[in-house]
Amino acid sequence: MSFKDFKKKTLRKSAAYNGISTDLRNIRKFLRDRKAPTQIKKYLDTHDLRKLQLGANRNGLVGWLNTDLHTIANKALALDVSKPFPIPDASIDFIFSEHLIEHLPSTVGAHMLKECRRILKPKTGVMRIATPDLEKLLALLADNLTEQQEKYIHSFVDLCLWDYTPYDGLEVINHAFKAWGHQFLYDEKHLVKSMHDAGFTSVKRCQVGMSEHPELNEIEHHGCAIENNEMNEYETMVFEVSYQ
Repeated sequence: MSFKDFKKKTLRKSAAYNGISTDLRNIRKFLRDRKAPTQIKKYLDTHDLRKLQLGANRNGLVGWLNTDLHTIANKALALDVSKPFPIPDASIDFIFSEHLIEHLPSTVGAHMLKECRRILKPKTGVMRIATPDLEKLLALLADNLTEQQEKYIHSFVDLCLWDYTPYDGLEVINHAFKAWGHQFLYDEKHLVKSMHDAGFTSVKRCQVGMSEHPELNEIEHHGCAIENNEMNEYETMVFEVSYQ
């Protein structure tokens, strides 16, 4: 038996082996993550125009400080949005967060927004945030659906659910609530209130991929990630916020 087969058939069934593997992965994460504050400071010290992306995963933007929960080599630096950001007050020009806040409990989402308000420059600083629109999803329960809604349901089921799942808005809504680590979905009313509560005074809803700020224009990538821009445009709401 080759070592590859031994590992597959025997080691992976061992609780001790899996425990050690998990510990080693966690140690590697810790060692990578501990360097992030220094690397974040280096970015801030070497950039006059400072642009922060939260929840970047592997979709880093050129010239941006791309961050995620854990450091991803050559892609993102560790920044836990549930904790104080290692970034000075009023030091960031642009912040971008796409399909992140729905992965956080509402209390953590509120903390993230307050930290973004703290680090964003007054008057000139802008934060762009994109997240699923709960109102659009709940509208899929209507008796008479539009052609766009029917198409979204079919695309969603084909992309995300099993072959035997019926094309039904209720199936889509239930999956949207619990899949991909989602923890809290917002409608426009409650997200806008959360942003005002965080201290933002100007809140503007935008179209997906469109901004009057060149730095924020056409930077959404969720449509590419799911390989369906029409789905993304239907389900996603985007806001740009700032404060005086």
